[in-house]
Amino acid sequence: MLRHLLHTFALGSVALATDANIKALFGPYLSPGSEIATSSDPGFVDVVSPRWTTWETPTFQAAIKPANEADVQKIVEIAGKNNIPFLATLNGHGNNLKYAKFQNGLNINLANFNSVRVDAASNRMIVGGGVTFGDISDPLAAAGKEIQTGNAVCVGLIGATIGGGIGTMQGLHGLVLDALESVRIVTATGLVVASKSENPDLFWAIRGAGANFGVITSATYIVHDETNSGRVTLADFVFPVASNRSIWELLKSYDDHIPAPMALIPSIQYNRTINETYINVGLAYYGSQSEAQPYIDQVNALHPGSTTIQNVTTGELHEIFSEGVCDRGNRHNVYSLGLRTTDSAALEETLSDLIPFFEAHPDYRGNFAIQRYGNAAMLRIPDDETAYPWRDISAYL
Repeated sequence: MLRHLLHTFALGSVALATDANIKALFGPYLSPGSEIATSSDPGFVDVVSPRWTTWETPTFQAAIKPANEADVQKIVEIAGKNNIPFLATLNGHGNNLKYAKFQNGLNINLANFNSVRVDAASNRMIVGGGVTFGDISDPLAAAGKEIQTGNAVCVGLIGATIGGGIGTMQGLHGLVLDALESVRIVTATGLVVASKSENPDLFWAIRGAGANFGVITSATYIVHDETNSGRVTLADFVFPVASNRSIWELLKSYDDHIPAPMALIPSIQYNRTINETYINVGLAYYGSQSEAQPYIDQVNALHPGSTTIQNVTTGELHEIFSEGVCDRGNRHNVYSLGLRTTDSAALEETLSDLIPFFEAHPDYRGNFAIQRYGNAAMLRIPDDETAYPWRDISAYL
């Protein structure tokens, strides 16, 4: 089935035709609302998807911003017949060395697929392929609903979903892909629906390995009633580096279990104003401060230099987490590891390596962070139900 759906996808790095031919190839078959531009056109930047990072980027000779599903089907059909390589993107957060191998291809910009509809009665949300995590906050809150999301508001919802989708609400509801109920996806043979009952093998594959199987134009998710009326207790602690071992030991104490409503995020950072390394610990709890207080007290017992506690909405929480993360045009190169256990000695050694690195590279603005979320909800999903292979990860580095 998958072989049949995918055999004509053009994913290589073959040069496109001339600018004029590109417009002649696609233009007559697209709706009036679609836009086509080549890289030499003055308006190219308005048609091509924006790119989050300047690191190891793909390059595009042409871009199309389709207006509807029929346009996407035509683009995929024509590109396949003419051996034209393409990438369908939104905000360009894909971060992988292989993207640099994609040169002078066609960009399909999904920005026009930005609809969000929440059906509170059926606990469903239907979104277009151009919707970001930030786009769904207000419609969900207005309906009194919530869904597990990633932490950065600028990231595409569907793009993150089909890779897994981790975030602070993971302990309550699982991975974002666990909320996915169905998709409308343009494959090499046309538009199909994928769900547990329709094209189930394709649905299995896109959940965890989805970026290579087609262009998703819309998706239906299961949503939940708001936890704690949509309010989150957010605590922020700043520590000197001398406290690092006690912080790693606290993190280690949560290796086997962490409360479902809680997320714990320690990070090693450098203050360029005072030229000093420090450790920040963020604690988010989907509940009242009184419910979160025992866990806040655990961190305060380690004697932070400062403690800040806020009561925020889930939307505000992710806006806070997105500060600086969504800036475009910088060299964002991200490397990640999944951890099953916390090795305090290794983290202590990492800190000792990072301090001289920070000091020797004054232009460096990065940090080292560990995201520890609950995983009981995602472990309830059988391993063979999706293509996602890392449900036993305890923390993300």
